[in-house]
Amino acid sequence: MFEAEAIRLREILLAQGEISPLLNLGSSTGAFRVQTKPHIERELFAPLRNAGVAVFHSDLKQAEGVDLAGDILDPAVRTDLKKRGFRTLLIANMLEHVTDRAAVAAACEEIVGPGGLILATVPSSFPYHADPIDTGYRPTPKALAAGFQGSALLLAEEVDGRTYREEIAARGSTVWRELARTLGFVLIGFARPKSLRARLSRWRWYHRRYRVAIALVRVEAAIRRP
Repeated sequence: MFEAEAIRLREILLAQGEISPLLNLGSSTGAFRVQTKPHIERELFAPLRNAGVAVFHSDLKQAEGVDLAGDILDPAVRTDLKKRGFRTLLIANMLEHVTDRAAVAAACEEIVGPGGLILATVPSSFPYHADPIDTGYRPTPKALAAGFQGSALLLAEEVDGRTYREEIAARGSTVWRELARTLGFVLIGFARPKSLRARLSRWRWYHRRYRVAIALVRVEAAIRRP
């Protein structure tokens, strides 16, 4: 999640009225949100909590900063989450990393139920980034919203981020240093093919802006999955 995305998500959520409690699905760890990418905490979750929104973070793995660990494709996990009465579900930059998007989307709808809100983001223009896989899913905002088959579209838009050139500068690095690192990955590419592919892919965005698709939907009739 880049900074402009975090800011826009905050704006969208706070404009919706009653959104508490909110489930942040695919949250990663507290260290990731606060230290690795501090703008996520600063621009999104801290303002939400200050506005009185109860935020719960969920991920596959149990770790510090993860409130609810589990796989939402597990019926028992979904049952537990449904009982908690979440009004809103945030699923940011996760759908490009799953093999069964339809099942995940349906599970999200089931968790919040009819009347619940789902705010989803997926990169629409972004380098390859395996976590642990990248399916190459890069939807338009409307295509992203259409994946939630039991829901009605409320908002669909794109947000621009940095270019890779700007990202290098923001990290305090240089083009020559990044080129040297890329060469290093080329030399060990046989051992770390995903890392090499990700490193090479970034250069295609040296002048192109990263872009993320955002879709806000309201669940009308959750589609049950086994």
